[in-house]
Amino acid sequence: MRNAKVVWHKNDDAVSPVIGTILMVAITVVLAAVLWLMVSGMIGGADDERITVNLQTPDVQAAEAARYGALSTVYDATLNINKITPKDEKVMWSEVRIIIKGSTGSVLQAASPLVLDAGAYDTDLIITGAEGANAVLVQFWYVETTGDTKMGAGDAIKVTGMPTTPANWEGATIELTKAGERIAEATLPTDFE
Repeated sequence: MRNAKVVWHKNDDAVSPVIGTILMVAITVVLAAVLWLMVSGMIGGADDERITVNLQTPDVQAAEAARYGALSTVYDATLNINKITPKDEKVMWSEVRIIIKGSTGSVLQAASPLVLDAGAYDTDLIITGAEGANAVLVQFWYVETTGDTKMGAGDAIKVTGMPTTPANWEGATIELTKAGERIAEATLPTDFE
């Protein structure tokens, strides 16, 4: 048997130290940029999703209310809540504000909190308002179906006592906001009749 001699040859071919250093610096810069984006909130997870509330088409019904000392026809709208996304988002009713804008863009109702529906609309509620003495007060309610204080599917929003003149509520846009950010919008019919 012969003894074989193993000869190891030194191979000097490799990446130059300059290129290796440039690659390591580039990788570090990219990792630092990704980390900065995550920390600054530009890259977010499911927790950063925008809250949206899907409302059913408004159901508008005529009602009688005291107006200028006599009964007059006003309109009530019910907006049922179909869905809230993200699904597990908890929107407290106390955080929700309602804004109503006329079809011309004029503000008919500035941001106002909603109150729990007592179950009966007071048709005799009279105030002194923009229309003069004894104008019907337009009221805003939420209807809670689960008994908690959180907005959820199956709950509803009511707008009661809308006159057709002189403030034209027909075709108005109803917006719901949370912390100043719009979470829902619905348009009333252009003809309440």
